[in-house]
Amino acid sequence: MYTLRLLGESMAEPSKVSVPVRFGPFSVSPDSGELRKNGTRLKLTGQAIHVLLTLLEKPGQIVTREDLQQKLWPGASFGDFEHGLNAAVKRLRDTLGDSAENPAFIETVPRKGYKFIAPVELSGRDGFRPTAVAQPVRKGRNSTLVIASVSMVAFVFAGVIVWRSLPRLPKVTNVAQVTNDAKAKVPMNLFVTDGVRLYFIEGTPWAGGSAIAQVSAIGGETTRIDTPLKEMLAIYAIAPDFSELLVANGVAGQADPATGRSHGAAELWAQPLPAGTPHRVGRFYATDACYTPDGTHILYADGHAFITINRDGSNPHELAKLQGIVRGIRYSPDGRGIRFHVQVGPPFDNGSLWEMDANGNGLHPLLPNWKGSAFQCCGTWSPDGNYYFFRAGFEDDQAIWVWPEHRFILGNGTPSRLISGPLRLSVPVASTDGKKLFVMGEQRRVEPVLYDSKSRRFESYLNGISTSSFDTSHDRKWVAYVSYPDLSLWRMRMNGTDRMRLTFPPVRTYGPSWSPDDSTIAFMDVRFGRPWTASLVSSSGGPPQLLPGDEPSWLPDGRSYISARTKPNDIAPFAGIFRFDVYSGKTSLIPGSEGLYSARASPDGRYIAAFSQAATELLLFDSKTKQWSSLAKGELFSYNLWSHDGKYVYMRDSHSGSPRIVRVRIPDGRMEEVVSLKDLPQVVDIFAGWIGLTPDDQPIVIRDRSTQEIYALDLR
Repeated sequence: MYTLRLLGESMAEPSKVSVPVRFGPFSVSPDSGELRKNGTRLKLTGQAIHVLLTLLEKPGQIVTREDLQQKLWPGASFGDFEHGLNAAVKRLRDTLGDSAENPAFIETVPRKGYKFIAPVELSGRDGFRPTAVAQPVRKGRNSTLVIASVSMVAFVFAGVIVWRSLPRLPKVTNVAQVTNDAKAKVPMNLFVTDGVRLYFIEGTPWAGGSAIAQVSAIGGETTRIDTPLKEMLAIYAIAPDFSELLVANGVAGQADPATGRSHGAAELWAQPLPAGTPHRVGRFYATDACYTPDGTHILYADGHAFITINRDGSNPHELAKLQGIVRGIRYSPDGRGIRFHVQVGPPFDNGSLWEMDANGNGLHPLLPNWKGSAFQCCGTWSPDGNYYFFRAGFEDDQAIWVWPEHRFILGNGTPSRLISGPLRLSVPVASTDGKKLFVMGEQRRVEPVLYDSKSRRFESYLNGISTSSFDTSHDRKWVAYVSYPDLSLWRMRMNGTDRMRLTFPPVRTYGPSWSPDDSTIAFMDVRFGRPWTASLVSSSGGPPQLLPGDEPSWLPDGRSYISARTKPNDIAPFAGIFRFDVYSGKTSLIPGSEGLYSARASPDGRYIAAFSQAATELLLFDSKTKQWSSLAKGELFSYNLWSHDGKYVYMRDSHSGSPRIVRVRIPDGRMEEVVSLKDLPQVVDIFAGWIGLTPDDQPIVIRDRSTQEIYALDLR
């Protein structure tokens, strides 16, 4: 017996017989998938036409819902199948002018399936001839069904097998580790391949430096490309002829109006392969870039628009406008379309996939109604263009998904999970032959370490618990810490006993801070899909209380705190620093603080230290004079905090691409290095770049114990 060649089934040798089928004024050709009415072609494609052909295999017989699911929606969830089938049958009936209540063609068999009840004619040498005649079922009267002979049904099956169908969804048959260098890699950074080697960035400019690394596509030793570029942030693309890489160089921080740089943008450089002297492409800043398929131009995004340029950076031309941080720009294999993912913010964790035509028209979200995940990123096509792979989801639900292209008539229209866990998988990249999919696999763990200035060594702290940030109570008996990577808030005694969990999903915590009386703990709620905000929870447990602002810093009175407030839907989000009263709800702006963030009050409450929007300057506010002054300038500052005696502000500083902890003396601004972090392994995650101080002001940092390696997935 001939059967349909379906997604997920074995591919039988198709019959050469093509048998058009006629019923009433309609005719359908299994060969071309065209439905016509009195010779006029009707618009019926996708699963609807396939449902019709499946029913025509058994005219007058019940085709169960289970049969339809196995053939047309293999692997789909029950909800997706029910929605897809109901939509397909409705569209089919609308096209045929049929009715569920008084059917002429398709009868619904309650709790079972569907039945095609109209007389059917098959095409032969002398034109159409009748077969498998069935009388329509009308309400209130019995129907007589004429069952076609086995030979005639076989002709229908033979015609259907010629019907064009989708290839099977790929399956992962084997997983092999490609790199084993124990070096930090950014899980959001796409890597590229020339078919023989993989190219990727190891490290980051702000955490120990970075470099272009390469490894054989079949695995082996990782080596670095010799280049004078020392602050490489990401590899954007590889040239179509594999002659060079497009590289983002320099620390991509906050927007800088003075240079015209948008948030997350960096300098664009071209690095020759296999080696050579790089050159900067133009004088602009890009959040991502890609070569055009013919290799003659470059398409880049700058946070506001897509712009095409010549390869030397000349002749810019705006292709389309789009606000947000654009990453992962890729042309389709046929060169007709462009896809990418967009992060808008703050907090830039609600990414979505977008697409547009190669000429910039038709800009729209790729999966606007997909319920699979609120975060989608890092997409790539299979070389033949049949499938699109991407990452979706957060934390434990993060996975690699595959989506059949829509131009296939039998496409199921929704992505399917290709592989997930136990590692966090991201940034899929297809091999040039389409037989493998390379992915980044990450297993995250960190530990706090303190720097002993006498021994000049880092030593494990708090028994090496995996925490991203913590704070010690003022009576020095308790610790409030954030477990990593799940970002839950816990409280325990200094000796590790009496642990209590204080927050639960969907709350995600960062930067806990004990109130002056140790009764409550303020923290920043950094949950997915919404702006970060301040919250408060009792140290003995209970539901968190939402507060205004983002990262709270207590004032000595114990009833108020200071925090930056953001502008909604703004890439440069900081409206200023405000003082908030926890009990009265009163809010007041700190004069002259517009655009500043990361506010920290001194222990006596007199001063406020904060960063400029570009994070290149530490400023100090004196509450007595009501004036701001510049305290220190550098390349990139982060994580400022006061010493317990109020004489210094400690912070993290990126100096010539190498991170270090420095302290600035109050009030003369003298800055000195406390310890270099160049050789300390640190996870590439903003929630694990925290620094702290012990009660006697020994600096604490978070050491990386994670692994990030590249894996090859064999596809079949």
